[in-house]
Amino acid sequence: MNTLITNVQIITQETPNRVLTGQAVAIEGAWIKAVGPEAELRQQLADFTVLDGRGRVLMPGLINAHNHFYGLYARGLALTRPMSNFHEILQYLWWALDKSLDEAAVYYNALVPAIASIKHGVTTVIDHHASPNAIDGSLDQIEAAMAQVGLRGILCYEVSDRDGKAVRQAGLQENERYIQKCRAARGADPAHLFDGLVGLHASFTVDDETLASAAALCQSLERGVHIHVQEDWVDNDLSEERYGHGPLARLYKHNLLGPRTICAHVIHSDDVDLRLLEHTQTNVTHQPQSNMNNAVGRADIFHMREKGILVGLGTDGMTPDIKAETRTGYLLHKYALHNSNVGWQEWHDILLHNNPTIVRRLTGQPVGQITPGFLADMILVDYYPPTPLTGENGWGHFLYGLVDAPVDTVLINGRVVMQNKVVLGVDEAEIAAASRACAAKVWERFQQQ
Repeated sequence: MNTLITNVQIITQETPNRVLTGQAVAIEGAWIKAVGPEAELRQQLADFTVLDGRGRVLMPGLINAHNHFYGLYARGLALTRPMSNFHEILQYLWWALDKSLDEAAVYYNALVPAIASIKHGVTTVIDHHASPNAIDGSLDQIEAAMAQVGLRGILCYEVSDRDGKAVRQAGLQENERYIQKCRAARGADPAHLFDGLVGLHASFTVDDETLASAAALCQSLERGVHIHVQEDWVDNDLSEERYGHGPLARLYKHNLLGPRTICAHVIHSDDVDLRLLEHTQTNVTHQPQSNMNNAVGRADIFHMREKGILVGLGTDGMTPDIKAETRTGYLLHKYALHNSNVGWQEWHDILLHNNPTIVRRLTGQPVGQITPGFLADMILVDYYPPTPLTGENGWGHFLYGLVDAPVDTVLINGRVVMQNKVVLGVDEAEIAAASRACAAKVWERFQQQ
């Protein structure tokens, strides 16, 4: 279907950013064909279906650069014991919960937050999954859930040694199978919605043999890893104790750092660590709400920026709303540093420049701009600026206006996946009911561990 979007205020998110009025966006298939004067495009493309934006803001779809769909079933879960530190949170909550997932739970864990992501204007999610008792085909279940609502994704399975070698090997095989599947699909369709990485849990839960296997897999498939790094001091301390090196030194030794790798968190790092990230052009993602919730510390994203490290933003499964994550992070660093002037341009770049750059690095797909030749991932927002909106002040409008404005329409790959605030082709109440039944079984298994 070819679409012409009219009657909008367009935030192009180019460099430099522009705000266009009186212009329209032409979409041909999955791609942006043209951006230009509305009257001219209407005349030239009379056979295109017109989508009237009704004066709304049109902007590129948002990206969640580090997420855990499978955390959904922690919502309302009764814990089996108290937890006094981050290692215990991992052991008694997350590692017990992921072992409780079956195939159906993997599917609904992804479908419910995929719907919510779209409703919040997110068009791409980079997810990190674990289900040790339901590994084979688990990434297909997540893909099926995301495809049902049209959400773009980069997926991986979290490999770890904490459940033994057989589970570790199954995780590596799931990553390999899925990446090869995506490669074949991408060969047939450059706009294919899905791609894969090699997932690893964290340095302190993967031994050197596992890192070597992951490195060989990355080299053969031309992919990177998606791994938690220095989220808590336990990662540094146990990596040193068990393997003689810190997390980033181990990854560097095994050639696992680079522009196709995502290191999530990177809170407890020093300048030696940051030099490794900068030297290898490795991507880092920041998850402020999760870090605050787990009381693990604050990543020094400004120091990373000074070092030339590309820092993106994720939600770590805390919320499907990357807009809310953005404002939380923006306020967190002001408060922590007692500096009301910190972080203005940095946060603009992290969300609206760096996250799309990470996707382009990982997949080669052009996203994040309303520019001819880019994929048509974009959102119409119920925001009618009460003050002049320009390319220069767009971030102020985003942070203090657009962040709270409802998303009305979402297009991904040129396809309308939500319109009039309704995600198309799904019955949310029916899905929620099926998810509740599935969650009850997961919770029962969780309590038995």
